[in-house]
Amino acid sequence: MKHSVVIPLSRQEEDTLRLIAHGISSTRHLRPDDLDQLAKLRLVDRLDGKVTLSELGQVRMAQSQEEQFLSIIRAARDHQPDLRLS
Repeated sequence: MKHSVVIPLSRQEEDTLRLIAHGISSTRHLRPDDLDQLAKLRLVDRLDGKVTLSELGQVRMAQSQEEQFLSIIRAARDHQPDLRLS
């Protein structure tokens, strides 16, 4: 059974999470309020001035990417109802 991690984030928090996922890990380059909230939600781990995605953060990012992909497919099908994807 596939589990879903539903953690609503503000646009800024989502952007900060994406930056961390893409390797921006120095706390001086990231918004402190976002880092505090993401750490509180256990989406990131902090160590020696660096931030990384926690296991839960990795799951959250994977789901976000999957949702974006599915929304693109739905939009394509809305414009071409007979579209078949193999």
